[in-house]
Amino acid sequence: MRNVTWRAILIGLILIPINSYLLIQMECVYYVAHSTLFSLFFNVLLMVLVLLVVNIPLRRLSADMAFKQGELLTIYIMLCQASALAGHSMMQILPPTMAGAFGLATPENEWKELFWRYIPHWLAVNDERAVDGYIAKRLTGESTLYTAQHIEAWLTPVMVWAAFICVLMFVMICFNVIVRKQWIDRERLSYPIVQLPFEITNRTSRLFKNKLMWLGFSIVGVMTFVNGLNFFFPSVPSLRVAPYNLGELFSGRPWNAVGYTPLTFRPFLIGLVFLIPLDISFSCWFFFVLWKAQQIFESALGWRARPLLSEQAAGAHISLFFIAIWIGRRHLSQVFKAALKPAMRGGKHDDSAELLDYRIAVWGLICGIGLILLFCWKAGMSLWAAGAFFALYLMTEIGITRIRAEVGSPFHDLHFAGPEILMIGAVGTRKIGPRNLTIMSLFWFLSRMHYSDVMPHQLEGFKLADRARMDNRWVFGVILIATVVGTFAAFWAILHSGYRHSNVVLQFFGREPFARLQQWLTLPASTDMAGLGFFLYGILFGIFLMFMRVRFLWWSLHPAGYAVSSTWSMRTFWTQFIVAWLIKWLILKYGGVKAYRKAVPFFFGIILGEFVVGGFWALLSIVVKKPIYTFTAWW
Repeated sequence: MRNVTWRAILIGLILIPINSYLLIQMECVYYVAHSTLFSLFFNVLLMVLVLLVVNIPLRRLSADMAFKQGELLTIYIMLCQASALAGHSMMQILPPTMAGAFGLATPENEWKELFWRYIPHWLAVNDERAVDGYIAKRLTGESTLYTAQHIEAWLTPVMVWAAFICVLMFVMICFNVIVRKQWIDRERLSYPIVQLPFEITNRTSRLFKNKLMWLGFSIVGVMTFVNGLNFFFPSVPSLRVAPYNLGELFSGRPWNAVGYTPLTFRPFLIGLVFLIPLDISFSCWFFFVLWKAQQIFESALGWRARPLLSEQAAGAHISLFFIAIWIGRRHLSQVFKAALKPAMRGGKHDDSAELLDYRIAVWGLICGIGLILLFCWKAGMSLWAAGAFFALYLMTEIGITRIRAEVGSPFHDLHFAGPEILMIGAVGTRKIGPRNLTIMSLFWFLSRMHYSDVMPHQLEGFKLADRARMDNRWVFGVILIATVVGTFAAFWAILHSGYRHSNVVLQFFGREPFARLQQWLTLPASTDMAGLGFFLYGILFGIFLMFMRVRFLWWSLHPAGYAVSSTWSMRTFWTQFIVAWLIKWLILKYGGVKAYRKAVPFFFGIILGEFVVGGFWALLSIVVKKPIYTFTAWW
């Protein structure tokens, strides 16, 4: 059963820094092919496909030399953890934040007078030449990380933040261990995102011999290849489909409140949405239309416009936390009993098959949260503020993890709806205080958006291990190792690239949280009763949807669809949900489940076609030092 080998772990460790470097080059330096904006990382899938190609000659030499499925999935799981950590909504934001407070301060913005005194020296970089070479670019042109002065300036903050991130990831792992059995074995959630990685690594699968798969691959692959050629040879016709904004059709009130509503085309998203359960994909686009109708209704009443209704969106996501806790309440009760009393093997609370003993998982969760609060207290936060911030953050994370397990949504970004927004809306900035507001701004990498959150990838790693019958205890160790190595690899790749390239993306991430903090301190905000009301409404409406779903069999609307529909990415890619839902509905209606199963490889091919050929052009962007767009840009 133990098909997690040291060979696979070693290869994963070698690939993590390479993967992190390439990811930062694509997403930060050349700003192309944003892999970590979506739930299935094409960069990781490409590396696994390369190993599958290497497997062909290895298998001919000796069957023992070829990579087994457990080994390939071990590498996949490790690279997913590292990619999520280095992703667009995680550590890509942290180093610019660490340098931005001091590096981007000017006499005009008065950051020095406003909040410098509240930032501990061990959490930020204040060496003038170090921050200038990385983010400000005032005194020097191209710089380098590899000087004694720069390394010394970054060493302490990097080590402290790395320890914090590893503890936070451990807390998430512990919670995933606690709910794994409930969500995988008892509720049997679908985990659509893991289907393709499992199939391509399964030697008994006939996916690569399926003609429909190659048809889907060829159609999208040719389109992507032609678009790449158009970059080098403008005479080659482009097959891009430009977005068309339906909002431009409405110019008068209240209809113009519909805002930006584009028609877009991204084939791989259609392939991913096709894997989502039919009722949930319907819920996603139905509630998106409902959000637009809500904006029009509010405009008709003359209410103040609330872009994206962020508080309501946060409530929708947190409602899934409460739903998950309620559904699994008996299991959670058993887990906490097992934590207090050792489980007998084969008994009611036997946890011998789990990745971690329940006692260790529960106490690890409690101690980890305690360490996070201690970190915040030492940084200068009040315990009540730190507790509220991370309670809201972890509830959101658990809600998103539930969405990925049950829905497999291609994205779950939830822009600008972090705990600090909800806390300010509840009590205002004055009651929170400048010191708490300053330290919360340093957590901008956690709360700005939720594209590449690590927690869902941890649980999907557990699901892959379960399907492939891998040794759970080894998988737990693999995820821990990948977390530690991936954290430092991400720091290195981001700092190396930041010093080497003058990067407006890094400057934007570094300026954003402190410009917002400047506004809070100079123009204090009071309690936002409307925002608080929308937040509570989002929670209650999500719970209501689940109540109706449990109570009435004919009720098909799902709270996870309600949460997904509120995201910024849904506004851009809503048409993919309608197209995929309609195709799947027609197949099931006129061909049944058998026809659906036959069609799945075609949609796998669509995903692989864009990932493989688009990934080739993305890597070539690094070589030619210029972004090559093969489809319309993601925004």
